This record gives sequence, C-alpha cells and structure tokens, in this order.
Amino acid sequence: MDPYLIIILFVVILFAGMPVAYVLGITGLLSLIAIGTVPLTALPQKMWTSLDSFPLMALPLFILASEIMNHSGITKGIIDLCKMLIGRFRGGLAYTNIASSAIFASISGSASATAAAIGSIMVPAMEKEGYDKDTSAALTASASILGPIIPPSTSAVILGVSAQLSIGALFIAGYVPGILFALGLGLYIFFIGKRRNFPIDNTRYNKLEVVTILKNSIPAILMPLIIIGGILSGVFTATESAAIACLYGILVGMFYMKTLRMKDLPNMFLKAGILTGAINIILGTSNVLGWTITINQIPQLIANWLLNLSENPHIILLLIIVLFLIVGLFMEIAVAIIMLTPILFPIIISLGVDPLHFGIVMLFALTIGMVTPPLGLSLFVMTAVANTSIGGIMKRIYPQIIIAVIVLLIITYIPELTLWLPRLFNIG
Repeated sequence: MDPYLIIILFVVILFAGMPVAYVLGITGLLSLIAIGTVPLTALPQKMWTSLDSFPLMALPLFILASEIMNHSGITKGIIDLCKMLIGRFRGGLAYTNIASSAIFASISGSASATAAAIGSIMVPAMEKEGYDKDTSAALTASASILGPIIPPSTSAVILGVSAQLSIGALFIAGYVPGILFALGLGLYIFFIGKRRNFPIDNTRYNKLEVVTILKNSIPAILMPLIIIGGILSGVFTATESAAIACLYGILVGMFYMKTLRMKDLPNMFLKAGILTGAINIILGTSNVLGWTITINQIPQLIANWLLNLSENPHIILLLIIVLFLIVGLFMEIAVAIIMLTPILFPIIISLGVDPLHFGIVMLFALTIGMVTPPLGLSLFVMTAVANTSIGGIMKRIYPQIIIAVIVLLIITYIPELTLWLPRLFNIG
C-alpha cells in the first residue's frame, strides 16, 4: 500500500471525529488488507501480544493508586506543609501552589488530577489573600503539567511500553526536567511578585500546629520515597512498585487518615478498570498500525523527508519538537505517545539520539499541550474549579508556557540533564 495513502487515510478518519481506537484499528486493518500477503488473523494476535506485557501491569495499578490517594484527603496536608515552609516569602501562596503541585504530581501522575486537587484549595485561598483569580488559576494549570513528568507517571508507563524503554529509567529521568520547570515557575513568581506586590503570609505556627501539619503530610512525602527508593535500590521493579503504592494508599487511607472505607474501593476499582480498558484498546490497535507502518517503511519515508530538509540532528530534533507542540494542541498525551512512537523512535535512533533522552523530551513537549487550547485539559479543569474563562486564564498563562518551552529546549540540547540520574543509579 502506498505510504502516503496510509497517512492520508489516517488523517481523514481522525478528523472525521471517529474515536482514536477505531481510527488506529481501521487504518491498520485496511493496510493489512492492502498488503495482501499477511493473514488477517495476525491482527488479533498483534493486539494480544502488545498487551501481554509485565511492565504494562503497572498502568492499572498506578491509576488505582492515584484514585486511592486522591480519595484519602492528603491534599490539604501537602499544601499546609508547603505553606508553613515557604509561605512567609513575598508571593508565598504562589510558591506554595508550585511546591504543592510538584509533591502531588509525585502521587497522582496526572495533570488534570493535580489541577483539580490543588486548584480547589489554592485558588480560593490565593483569591482571599488578594491574588487575581486568573493569575492563580493560570499558575495552578501550568504547575499541574508536572503530573506526567515527575514520577510515578502513567504517561511514562505508556511511553515505556510503546518504545520498549525501562519504565524505572523514565521515572528517574523525569526528575530533573520537572524540578527545572518548577524552579522556572518559581523565578517567574519572584520577579512578578515584586512588580505586582504579591502579599506575604505572616502566619505564625505554634508547636502543636507544626506537629499536626507534619503528621498530615507524612503519607504524601513517604509514598514517592518508597516507590522511587525501592526501584533505585533494586528491591522491586517499577511494576511491583505500583502494587506497593496501591497497598500503601489503602493502609494510609483506612488506618492513618481514616478517610477511606472498604465500601469506597469497588468504585475506585471500577474507575481504574474503565480507564485502563480504554487505554489498552488504543495500545492494542496502535500496535497493529505501528506494525503496518513499519512494513510500509513509513519511518524511512519520514526520515528521508527530514534529512532532505537538514542533515543536522539538532535541526531535526527542533523540527520534531515543533511537531510535538502542534500535536499536543489537538491530542491527549497518551494517544499522541502511542501514535507517534513507532514512527519517530526509529528515526531518532538512526540519528544517534539516546532513546531515553528523546522519550523524556517527547513526554515534556506533549505535556505542554495540557495548558494550550483547544484541547488543554488542565485549562478546562481550572475554568470549572476557579469559575473563570479560558480567555482570562490564557492572558496570564503565556509567560509560563514560554518558560516550559525554554526548559524543553534546555533538556533537548543538554541530554545529560535527563540521563545523569539513570546512569548514576545504573538504571535502563
């Protein structure tokens, strides 16, 4: 089948509004029929083998762990701890927002969950202290994109399975980019805080309040330490860490926070199962399409096209980043990862780019789409949470998007920033 015809068929079906799983499956099926030499029984076999993966078991477990921890009511404990530590500076609540989002990201692994959980508490608190509503909503939305970057991240699991990368290595490699972006947001608050005269929180805490805040925040601090510490020490794999995270969340919710009841669990299992099922259908059909794409030599076609534009790997990387930013405007992270991985990874490997480094660049670039219309999910979450408009948030969020793009370029062209931690711990 003509490679160009496959691309045109895919784009037409996609923009016709058909669900992504059907788009991938139909395109893959028609490509197989056109090839003619491959039996159609290969289609379900390919779908099955793509899902018969031990690392993929981490996906439903991390989704479930996120559901459990969100229900356990630990968000306020995180915010109180950050406020106590850094709230006394000018713009303290803004710094608290960023730090709380970073910590919550290491629990939820989701941008939308981080935006909803942190925003529901921080936006009213910041507005009460005199912050503009759109400013606080924009800051919460931009900080929420730390969710898919800072481990553990469901997006990293999907990328690891799709690109056959070590999930543990992807987890560890995400720390430096996440911290750089959080620091970038902090610098932004530092400079505009003086100009806009952001308030200073003069709250004084007695010993009992300090002890209470520390007690309520301990579960949130320990969870990422247990997961990442276990992976780094070799005690358990990334997949096993997901199961431990679920058990930890249940124990904390039931016996420490006492906000989780046994009757709450079935609904959480159901939510995690539905989301996992939807992702698995997309993963299965994308594997079929990826296989037919390889047979039809589409990666080579795109590689030749890019090399005709430039033979400089740095220029090609820049072109791919622009592609990621455009795709992120219209497509969810998981779907974009599943669709683009089989096409782009063979190209970057042929250019000598480290696939782990490229994976983090891909994850970061696509995550920026969470705060850019028309599909910016974190934006829509914040409009509901803050009761404001997309336009109002966008007026305030552009500088933060620029910061994200700057960090993206830094980690793209300084690979050691993402690779030194995995190499230090000999992971991946």
